[in-house]
Amino acid sequence: MLTEKDKNAYFAQAVRQMSFAQRLGMEVKEIQQDKVVLEMPVIAEHHANLLGVVHGGVLMSLADTAMGFACANAGSLPTTIDMNINFIKSISIKGSRFIRVIANVLHHGQSTLVAEAEVYSDNGELAAKARGTFFIVGKTESLVL
Repeated sequence: MLTEKDKNAYFAQAVRQMSFAQRLGMEVKEIQQDKVVLEMPVIAEHHANLLGVVHGGVLMSLADTAMGFACANAGSLPTTIDMNINFIKSISIKGSRFIRVIANVLHHGQSTLVAEAEVYSDNGELAAKARGTFFIVGKTESLVL
């Protein structure tokens, strides 16, 4: 049986090794039982839309990844079956250094989980709020050796 510290280290490493997370530059800043905080740098050449702000798909990807890892760290391997996001305030490409997302599990059922995520600019302004429903495809202990 892994300690909580070892399990958290395992999931932090998993985020670093996931190719999609690498592509976006995601990094684990905090991880707890059913909560994950991720950050990623804002890179104009990769993340801008035509308006000069971070593309909504980037914010959605960050939120989905964080919610999925929060579910996994809570003990269940998730796959997203439904997700919505409300974009509240844009994040300008100019002057923004990073984006932070805080995700946690709201409900951990037998076959599904519900999680939420809040996406923030580097100055702490709420940029988006997401909620997702995840189908449980297994237990995370099957991944951890």
